Amino acid sequence: MKLGIQCSRDWNITPDEMVMMQKHKLPDSENARCLMACVYRKAEWMDGKGMFDVAGAEAMVEKTHGDDTTMIENSKKLFDVCKSVNDETVKDGDKGCDRAEHLFKCLTENANKMGFKI
Repeated sequence: MKLGIQCSRDWNITPDEMVMMQKHKLPDSENARCLMACVYRKAEWMDGKGMFDVAGAEAMVEKTHGDDTTMIENSKKLFDVCKSVNDETVKDGDKGCDRAEHLFKCLTENANKMGFKI
């Protein structure tokens, strides 16, 4: 949430779009996609070339949930499924907004299958 607030300074979204995102739905707007790219970059889940950084995502989960081996293992499984977003063709290249949309969708569509309640 804190990262989203930081990123919203550069990528303004409407209150309705914020509500959608809180409900794990990504609005169909460039600002929403780019806000997610910003959040993923700040969280070190996306690199400077707009690619999903699986190692960075795993490191953050281990740092944040070091005592919870189930959370770590389920996260790794989820990231393994979603790393395929790096193979998808995007129109905005290094900007990362399009890939952030793919990653957001993959994470939210597969989270329940990996034991996460969203």
